[in-house]
Parts: sequence; C-alpha cells; structure tokens
Amino acid sequence: MADYKEIKGNRVQYLNSDPTTLGNEGQVWYNSTTGTLKSFVAFEAWSSGSSLGTANYRLGSAGTQDAALAFGGGPAGSTKNITEEYNGSGWSTGNTLGTSRYVLGGLGLQTAGLAIGGNNPTPGYINSTEEYDGTTWTAGGNLGTARGQLAAAGTQTLGLAFGGYNGSNSSATEEYDGSAWTAGGSLGTAKRDLAGTGTQTAGLAFGGNPGPGTTNQTEEYDGAAWTAGGTLNTSRKELGSAGIQTAALAFGGQTPSITNVTENYDGSAWTNNPASLATSRYALGSAGTQTSALAFGGDTPGITGATEEYNFASITVTAAAWSSGGNLTNARRAGGFGSVGTQTTGLAFGGEPISGETEEYNGSSWTISGSLNTGRRSFGGTGTQTAALASLGNTAAGDSPTAASEEYNGSTWTSGNSGTSARHANASAGTQTSAVTFGGTPSPNVRTEEYDGTSYSAGNALNDNHSVHTGCGTQTAAIACGGNPSTPAFITTVEEYDGTSWATVNSMIIGSAYQGIAGTQTSLILQSGAQSQPSLFNTDTQGYDGTNWFTQPSIATGRFDVKGSGGTSTAAYIAGGQTSPGGTTATEEFTGETSAATASTLTTS
Repeated sequence: MADYKEIKGNRVQYLNSDPTTLGNEGQVWYNSTTGTLKSFVAFEAWSSGSSLGTANYRLGSAGTQDAALAFGGGPAGSTKNITEEYNGSGWSTGNTLGTSRYVLGGLGLQTAGLAIGGNNPTPGYINSTEEYDGTTWTAGGNLGTARGQLAAAGTQTLGLAFGGYNGSNSSATEEYDGSAWTAGGSLGTAKRDLAGTGTQTAGLAFGGNPGPGTTNQTEEYDGAAWTAGGTLNTSRKELGSAGIQTAALAFGGQTPSITNVTENYDGSAWTNNPASLATSRYALGSAGTQTSALAFGGDTPGITGATEEYNFASITVTAAAWSSGGNLTNARRAGGFGSVGTQTTGLAFGGEPISGETEEYNGSSWTISGSLNTGRRSFGGTGTQTAALASLGNTAAGDSPTAASEEYNGSTWTSGNSGTSARHANASAGTQTSAVTFGGTPSPNVRTEEYDGTSYSAGNALNDNHSVHTGCGTQTAAIACGGNPSTPAFITTVEEYDGTSWATVNSMIIGSAYQGIAGTQTSLILQSGAQSQPSLFNTDTQGYDGTNWFTQPSIATGRFDVKGSGGTSTAAYIAGGQTSPGGTTATEEFTGETSAATASTLTTS
C-alpha cells in the first residue's frame, strides 16, 4: 500500500510539540510527546465583534481587521462627520471630518486613509477629498467629477475612485497620486452603489446598481482600462468588500432583499462561501483581506452598529465575552470600588445594607470569611485576596463618613491608621502597603491621600471633582474614571496619577458612575454602571489601552453600584450591585479576545 511520502512526496514531520505556525490546509505532523498524528484543518467563519460607538450606515471605511477606520455616514437628513477607529477589540472615537458626508468612498489604512466625494446634501454631491494620518483629517485634491455612491481602492498615495452617482450613474474612473486626481479608463457599465477593492493598477469593481435594479457584473482594472471578470453568484448593491483583485471577498448587500451571503473571488470566478454574516445588512462599512475581513454598521433594516470579523484558515478567534460565575452568598452593593484580587482569587467586603461581611472567590464560588470590624459602604477597596485594604467610607445608612481604614490578611481584618479626612464615595488603587485613595464626599471631591502600610499623607489634588467614581492601578500609576460630582450629571472625565500629580487624559465614551473596574492604568476594562438619572441599570462595558477608550461586549445583568470587581483587562470579574428592583448576587467573568492555531487529531498511537 502506498504511504504518505509516496502520495505527497514528503515525509510526515516528527515533532515533540505542535508547530506554532501552521501552513496550508492538509499539513500533517506527528506529535511524539502526545503520541498523536495531527493535521491542520482550514475553517472560515464570521464572529461577533464590539459594536460601533454610533450606529451608522452609508459610511466610508478603510484599513484592516485589527486597525479599521469608519467615517462619515447617514441618513441623508443627518449626515455625519464622525470618525471611529477599531483596534481588533473595540471602537474608539477619532477626530472629525472637515465636511459631513454620506455615500462616500473610502480607501487606505487607519493611519493613511482617504475620504472621497459623497453627498452633504447641502450643497449636494461633492468633489472634496480628505486625508487621514491616524489623528487628523486634512484637505486633499478634489475629484474631477463630484459624486456619491462610488467605490474606491488602493492607497492614500496611489488611489482609485470609480462609478457613482450625480444625477445619473457614472462610469468615470479617477486616479490619485497623493495630491491630485487624474482621469483613468471608464468602467464598461456606468453604475452606483458598487463595491471596490484592490490597488490602483489591479483594481476590482463588482455588484452595484446600473439603473434600475442590481447587477452581478465584475470588472478588473489594469491601471489603464477595465475588462470583464467573473460574475457574482448573487446580484447585489451596497455590499461590503475586502481583499485584492485576485483574492477578494464580497458580503452583504441588497438583492433587493437584504442578504448575508459571502462570496470569494480568485481572480477569475466567484464561489459561494459557506460562512454567512450573522446579521444581514446593506450600506455597510468594510475592511481587511479575503482571509481576515471586517463588516460594520449598515441597515438591517434599521441602522446598526454591529461589527463582525471574518477569519479563514489558520487562526481561530475567540471573541471577548462575559459569562456567569458563582453567586455571592448575599446580595449587596456599594462595596470596595477598586481592583480587588483576580478572577480566581477575588474578594468582596462591606457594602449596603451596611455590613462588614467578607467573601472570598476561587473562580467558581464565594465563601464567607472574617468580617470587617466596622461595617461600611461606599469606600475605597484595593489589594489582593490575602492583603486587602478598606479605606474610609460610610458607616451608617445615612451619611456618616469615616476616616478609618482596615487591613485584611486572608482571614481577619485589623484596624489601620485613619486617613486625613473622613469621607465616603472615594476610590482606591494600589496595594495594602502602597495605596492611594482619591475623590469622595463631602466636598471638595478632589482630595488625594497616599498610604504606606502605616499612615496616610496628603497628595496633590485631582483636577476635577470625582465622587462615586472608580479607579485601579498602583500608587504611582493610578487612574480615576468618571463619577457624579453634581447629580444628575455623570461625567466622562478620566485622570491618571504618576505618584505626584494628576493629569486629565482622553474621556470615556459614556459618562458613568458607580462602576466596576479591573486592570491597570494602561490596560483596563470598565463596566459602565449608572449613566444618568434614571438610566441606572446598564450593561455597557468599555475598554482603555492607555490612550483610547473603546467598546467591549456587554454584561448580561444590568447593574450599578457594583459590590466587587477585580482582575485584569482580559480576565476580570464583577459581583453584586444594584439591579431593578433590588440588589443582585450575580457574578460575571470577562475573558478577553484570544486567537490560536487550529489542528485536528487524525489518529492516536
């Protein structure tokens, strides 16, 4: 009988561990450590990503799956100049376009993008171009033909714009050199609402509306002229696109019904992809390659911010998500607003109703431990499961702030020295022997105190008033987020502490107070808590990378005034809090996005 070498011309690799990088589908190797013969099996699928900050459609788009750009958008009566940036996990706000527009063309990268034409609708179809450098939009050269509903391809310095509409369908093609547009070869068929991808010398145009209806036409550009390519299996307009002329992806659109169909192009023919968008949509934004694409926004019907990631072959992406954990023994809220412990060694203590009760979390269940000597709520909590610190707080059902602190050794609490001023609704960061606590009530809400394991000393004040806010980090790298200094205005203000002074940094996407938080000054996840009066029981979650805020998957149980929280930006937990009605014992655990090579076992020796 023929063996593998005779069939394939290669020997099976004999390895003591699985390879870290997999090649083409069908790659085979023997793992001598586990005694298994394995092969790489390709896959293709759309998976859910974090939503746009603003639901949007008929927008411009550019970039890659983990560095995408969304800009402009509609509807016609409310054109947008907004910009959002995707980092592979969530969306954050960028600087605005100079000219609000929708049905515009987009091309390039997140750090070198181009916004082309569109409709304002005053003065109507426009010819202006704007260039994005990753921070700011600036004016570029104007199109020769003002139009919207066009397609684009290429880079910021070697761009291509084609098709569109300005009272009638257009076949015009224009080429951009980084400063000016010049005429190129015309499309074979004038059309609008088409898709485009590729480069200036190897462009691809497909689908669209030749008037009336939809088309399945594909045209290929060689830098001078368009020629017919293979036809789409599903005629459609206002569809998404990704890839290059010889390896493209088409998805979504109108047929005229709204579709979720995905197709692959190999440079000559389109084939139906077994993976479909989870949300059928048209007029969407898109980015990426044939093997790593992104779809966002669109009309379902109903304008959406939903984002989906497409992956093929060697990488399995597990989207970030919240899942249920073990319940607290008793429902409580207003606990230690700090990063207390980890996802598998958590600590919850105090809270309302006024209690000194302490519970320890092992990653699956909570158990009651030694109680605080003084029951309290709305205080700053920080540290670890075996070395925690409770700073200040409120010791009565009414407002009865205290300056007292207590330390936990993993089984019992002992009294520490008092802070310099009695207050509650403060936040804390750091360790039991090197902590900082900040903000709180009564006013002023800008006070900072540092703890060295023995005594408190005054630090420099916050720049803004913060109360019922949250924080995490260390004594020399802390962060203060949001709060409610004057009911009912919940602020978006964020400040960072370097051990000496506070500096105001980029604001949160959503103003909030009474939040849960986990992570560090440069990498955290924040459960948004209460956002306004009476909107208190929210499920929104935000992430922070040290510079920008971005959306993250929502929690299952809307709540504010979280009892306990802690961990890292990729492995966090929240427990308890106020729900409608009453409090909750629910614990939820967050797992950040991960990716891994996929292999399947064929036989076992």
